[in-house]
Amino acid sequence: MAYHNFRSMSSLLKTHSAKDGRPEDLMIRLESEISDLKSLEEAEQLFKKLKFLGLHFDPFSSEVSMECKQIMNQLGLDLYLENPYLVTNLLLRLLDKVEEKINFLKH
Repeated sequence: MAYHNFRSMSSLLKTHSAKDGRPEDLMIRLESEISDLKSLEEAEQLFKKLKFLGLHFDPFSSEVSMECKQIMNQLGLDLYLENPYLVTNLLLRLLDKVEEKINFLKH
């Protein structure tokens, strides 16, 4: 999947800043935003972004592509790049939540 598909998408989640603080606070807010998604298309687009990270982001590498940085900044995950285990955990949890939302919207 090419990243250029993401450039034309409207922002599904707001860009977050360092004031977001604790990872659990970030997850609570992102889960709320995921819960508020109304269309299957929005949920699937977010899932594609997360899947892109899963395929192209190496949490143990010091180099992060611009595409991955952009998505991580949008989600607020960039705040936790120094902890590869935490950022991986957050990414997997988000994938799970978005997949649940997709399944809910399909039924």
